[in-house]
Amino acid sequence: MTQAPEALPSYLHLNERPHGGHAKQLEMIGRAGRVLDVGCSWGYLAREMLARGNSSVVGMELDPELGGRAREVCEEVLIGDVEEQELAWEPESFDAVLCGDVIEHLRGPEDFLRRLRPFIRPGGRLVVSTPNVANWSNRLALLAGNWRYTEVGIVAHTHFFLFTKRTLEETLTAAGYEIERFDFTAPVPGGWRPLEALAHAVGRLRPSFFGYQFVVAARRP
Repeated sequence: MTQAPEALPSYLHLNERPHGGHAKQLEMIGRAGRVLDVGCSWGYLAREMLARGNSSVVGMELDPELGGRAREVCEEVLIGDVEEQELAWEPESFDAVLCGDVIEHLRGPEDFLRRLRPFIRPGGRLVVSTPNVANWSNRLALLAGNWRYTEVGIVAHTHFFLFTKRTLEETLTAAGYEIERFDFTAPVPGGWRPLEALAHAVGRLRPSFFGYQFVVAARRP
């Protein structure tokens, strides 16, 4: 039975917090033109990118139900494991590519990002977000001997790769991209905006420690 969007989990909805991951991803994509949204879910970010003036969005989605719904918004949606998809677009087909909370789920993130590169026009942008395994909460858990996988979050059981700031930078560089901007999120319980703004300001002192999620813009040379 198809679920209505409002019945889906909260992480499958647009998060409008000004310091949140979605806000940063959308800002980095900007008004690029034609965008590839890898892990497009039911199209909520695609809808927002179109509303912000992008000409079209192509999606890739593992879940058939979510991908089918995304076809109502996207020009095209490839459904299935993104690492097993045949990428048959024309070279330089996209002005920007968004991989929002995707690469941690891949068996070979560097290889996948390298495969995407020919389809981005020279000077085009790749925007990636992924959890920070070196976040302070994980460090404390390790010190206390309380490491365990969870249903959602930084160490969700569906995450094959866990990134630090350094390893994410190394992965993007090895895949052939030039990093333009490295940002982070520092959410607080309840999402109270004044406190989140303070947490973000403090986090800038050491993003590799305070950052919960990294959001990075990289350029195809």
